[in-house]
Amino acid sequence: MRTICGLRMALNGVGNVTSVELFEETGLLIGQKESAATSKELEELQERTKNNPELFKLACPAPSVNELIEWNTWLTPSTYKQRYMTSFFLVQMEGEPEVRMCEKEMSHYSWSDPKDCLQRALVGEVILPPPQVYELTRIAQTPLEKVHLHGNTAHIFCPQLIYWPDGNKITNVLPGDHLYIDEDSFNQPARELPVEEVQIKSHEPTHRQEYKSKPLYAFCKVFMYNLPEKYSNTLHQFETNPSKL
Repeated sequence: MRTICGLRMALNGVGNVTSVELFEETGLLIGQKESAATSKELEELQERTKNNPELFKLACPAPSVNELIEWNTWLTPSTYKQRYMTSFFLVQMEGEPEVRMCEKEMSHYSWSDPKDCLQRALVGEVILPPPQVYELTRIAQTPLEKVHLHGNTAHIFCPQLIYWPDGNKITNVLPGDHLYIDEDSFNQPARELPVEEVQIKSHEPTHRQEYKSKPLYAFCKVFMYNLPEKYSNTLHQFETNPSKL
């Protein structure tokens, strides 16, 4: 059974850096069946690599970085004090390999069906941040053999925040949405708009997420349709209605 593993890399790191982070945090090696959970030697190298990343080459002299699929890149909105350029990668793995997690970086782990994660978030059992909701929605409906065709590499997603007047909801507008400001798009301040302006309009170009402000990110939804050609030709078009996944 082939499984999709999602990886995040801050500061837009790629290739070897991504492989090192994966090994440090999970003990997994791309393209290899053995891991730090099954090999005492790799377990020791995982611990040593945390203090000296150069030692990773002892665990994996030639990482299979060509197996990484660049999936999307997100930039933290300008309203946050700390901002990160974070790239998401996918890699196909055999089955569900045992993980030896780094407890300083992770609290727990699980192998889950993307649809199950989204369903739990939809009913309020868990809260997923907007980028994770967006990417899991894409992954949930993309066949394994086609994931390499749908990486979003033409645009960086920097959500522009719009607060609803009642304070209960927040909208993150994304590239291609009719409310998205293209000029200096990475540094736009948050806005507050009347309900009639921020609510969904079926005839307008729409690319956004909506979620509760308390608890933050709860019941996050994705909307995408009527994108202008600049974006419809370069972005992965997918079903955003959870009931149709």
